[in-house]
Amino acid sequence: MRSRVTIKDVAREADVSIKTVSNALNGTGSMRPSTRERVLKAMHNLGYTVNVSARSLKTGSSKLIGLAVFDFLQPFSSYLANQIIDVARERGYGVIVSTYASGGAGIPSIIEETYRLGADGWIFFTDTALADKAAILSQPYPTVLAGDYSAYGKADLVTMPNVDALEKTTGDLLDRGYRSVALVGAPADRDWKRVLDAKEGTQELRIQGYVRAFEKRGLEVDWSKVISVYPLNSVSGVEAGDKLLDGERPDAVVCLDDALAFGVMNELQRHGCRIPEDIAVVGFDNVPEGTFSTPRLTTIDPHTDEYARKAVEMLIERIEGYNGDPRTFVSGFSLIERDSTRV
Repeated sequence: MRSRVTIKDVAREADVSIKTVSNALNGTGSMRPSTRERVLKAMHNLGYTVNVSARSLKTGSSKLIGLAVFDFLQPFSSYLANQIIDVARERGYGVIVSTYASGGAGIPSIIEETYRLGADGWIFFTDTALADKAAILSQPYPTVLAGDYSAYGKADLVTMPNVDALEKTTGDLLDRGYRSVALVGAPADRDWKRVLDAKEGTQELRIQGYVRAFEKRGLEVDWSKVISVYPLNSVSGVEAGDKLLDGERPDAVVCLDDALAFGVMNELQRHGCRIPEDIAVVGFDNVPEGTFSTPRLTTIDPHTDEYARKAVEMLIERIEGYNGDPRTFVSGFSLIERDSTRV
């Protein structure tokens, strides 16, 4: 086993003082941007990470894993984080959580921070496609990608059955006699050819499943009932609720996440619509809040516990020396029927 890269090695590689490296790691002091960039490049090239354990137990491992996830403005991110923390604790690991803003620069915005935090490896949950064929996943520590976007063979991937889940759920609604099934959560560009040809993306893949349900029954999609919103949160759900009431009202609506569904239900009921008698509502995620909403939310459960467990287990395997080819895991799903649909 090669010796661990030290702060002295980084200083020598970057041709700076040890103090300068320390300042770059801790975000202290003042230095030229070019100097900071040189230090970070040296860290990456040498494979340097902060050795937290060397400061305490000197075990060579921090027994920490990192989780990068979008902000906690909607319930799924906190639900996923709790699941990952629980699994990590079972395995004797702690979890460091770093958030990035939805709709911003995403994972690249927190990479510098990961070098300072000293986790043995990171789970990156991404809400957008990764640039340059996911080059960001090539880090000096093990990584696992979680989300609905390609890892391009750079890391293990944990994802959800987006197409199958939406196809099965939409199809079940149509088969039960719901004549008009709307969808909330489409992208703003409404480029349906791009959406239907896409190989990755939460919105794109879930819409593909929705469309397949219609096609398999010889039905046409009414694209006026496919509502574009961003971001996928409850505020956008409120806006979508207003749009659903313009023109002919649908019998049911499938929302691409539970946060949207909560907003939709709130706005529909504010305008006097009865759920599910007038409009049935289905979400996606099965976050705990769905059992306390009024009415209780019918939702697609993507088996987040299984999803989180696999992400943690694959990362720990990498940390502990597994060096096989990148793997892909797709979670299962089931429909949790509650009061927002007619059984």
